[in-house]
Amino acid sequence: MIDRSHLVGVAIGREPADLVLRGGRVVGVDTRETFPADVVIAGDRIAALAQAGDYRVGETTEVVDLDGRHVCPGLIDPHIHIESSNLMVGELARAIVPRGVLTLVADPHEIANVLGMAGVEFLLGQAVGLPLDVLLRVPGRVPAMPAHLETSGHEVDLAATIALLDRPDAVCIGGDINPALLLELDAGQLARIGAAIDRGLTVGGQLPGFTGPELDASVACGLEDTHVAESVDEVIAQLRRGLRVLLTPRIDRLPASDWPELAAELHRQGIDTRHLVLCTDDVHPNLLRREGHLDQRVRLAIESGFDPVEAIQMATQNSAELMRIGRDRGGVNPGKFADLVVLDDLRSFDVSIVIHHGRVVARDHSLTVEIVASRAPGWTMDTVRLADEVRTAARLVDRLAVHVDADGPVTVNVVEFGGPKMMRRVELVATGGIVLPDSDQDIAGIAVLERHKGTAAVGLGFVAGLGITGGAVACTVNHDSHNIFVVGDDHRSMAAAVEALALAGGGYCAVVGTEVRALLALPIAGLLSEEPLDVVADGLEAVERVLLDELGCSITDHPLYALNFLCLPNIPDVGVTDKGIVETAAMRIVPTVVP
Repeated sequence: MIDRSHLVGVAIGREPADLVLRGGRVVGVDTRETFPADVVIAGDRIAALAQAGDYRVGETTEVVDLDGRHVCPGLIDPHIHIESSNLMVGELARAIVPRGVLTLVADPHEIANVLGMAGVEFLLGQAVGLPLDVLLRVPGRVPAMPAHLETSGHEVDLAATIALLDRPDAVCIGGDINPALLLELDAGQLARIGAAIDRGLTVGGQLPGFTGPELDASVACGLEDTHVAESVDEVIAQLRRGLRVLLTPRIDRLPASDWPELAAELHRQGIDTRHLVLCTDDVHPNLLRREGHLDQRVRLAIESGFDPVEAIQMATQNSAELMRIGRDRGGVNPGKFADLVVLDDLRSFDVSIVIHHGRVVARDHSLTVEIVASRAPGWTMDTVRLADEVRTAARLVDRLAVHVDADGPVTVNVVEFGGPKMMRRVELVATGGIVLPDSDQDIAGIAVLERHKGTAAVGLGFVAGLGITGGAVACTVNHDSHNIFVVGDDHRSMAAAVEALALAGGGYCAVVGTEVRALLALPIAGLLSEEPLDVVADGLEAVERVLLDELGCSITDHPLYALNFLCLPNIPDVGVTDKGIVETAAMRIVPTVVP
């Protein structure tokens, strides 16, 4: 319950303030300007934007002199998958709160695919008592694919989805689904959207490459945001239809190099940017340590040509309005939470002080409050449940090979890395009844092994465009069902990588020949570690170094991030699951060997 009487008393000077930020300039996201004002705080909320003498300072009032520094709202990330950080929530908070990130709208569909509703409760429960707020972006569909196309660990059915929508921390239903479900009027998906709308919650979406009638039809279904725009023209088309466009730099679509063009074109056409929203979606631990989090997106926007206040607005007010939480968050306004960030420099977004709910929680890039590390219960581990016949390398080698009846040339469907992922036909050679990868054509073997229910299902194929030779890489971070993914140019190498992952309980593994050269264990659901950020980031970077330096991977920009999405059957044009190659639009299995 908000103590309005105390807020009013402090605002009009009847009662002393609890905290005052004096002598600064407020970043006014409402008017897109900066202006001088003292920020007067009562309890966990802002009471006034005042001038000296308009408020009371008592014996217990904490006064922070800003000497002209800027005060902006705490950053709000409207679309994040905490699991992609590979960190427990407390450790993630240690990393991002000093950067000014104070609200996360988290979609836990990654852990839900592995551990179901219990996994969602576990992840959200870690956030209690932290110096940031974690709100729920209810998973839009778990599993993402029907059972005949992919095996997932758990299902979150319509009744369970509605139960999540009824949680007090729920603000949105996520849209990380195959958009074809909307165009096909899938009854279950429309019911989920309807339930969110009935509760006044936001409806998320993803519309990769959608234009014209497909885009209009998707918006007509109720979607309010999309986060996978592929071009500047696509962003503009989406804005013109009233969508909030969530921006995060990606390798394969609207990378950072395209952002200056976006800023220039929007400004040239006079298009309002209040429906542009910055988010992170997925941030690996090594990138978090090296580049930052949502603060890095703000800096990128500024460097790309957006005005600094405009860029901050895209990470605060615009996020709050999209998620319908603007009454309490998103601006430096009386009555809102005192979630505030003090900047030494506006343009570089250099954070010096962070205030969460009226309490100083970070100074000079370090926390000033204690976060007690939580421990994961035993049931969240031991989730790599391979059948005996595919558990050891010796047994697995034969299962990773594509078998044919006769030797000689064989035509196969090959998944081509890129944005979008595509499929093409290639001629390979079969020897001893096994179709072999071909390094000369840059074609490696790929396999996805079911790891939730011990079915021994293995989906096989070939992939082009990775440049991997002399070994293999495998991981359990494999969107969305997180079965084991392995790619390599030799079946023995691939088998060795899978066996190492199974023994570690999940994670990332790089093998040269049959020797494990780097392994990052993620024993919690095969997605998370209890180790500190530096340990996890070092482990991931070690795997990437082997992948690049010893296996010759041609994806030089965040290769493991790219591989996490290589198999994803939700986004065009093709994916790979434990059932085989999936054609995304038609939602059907395509044979590896062309008849």
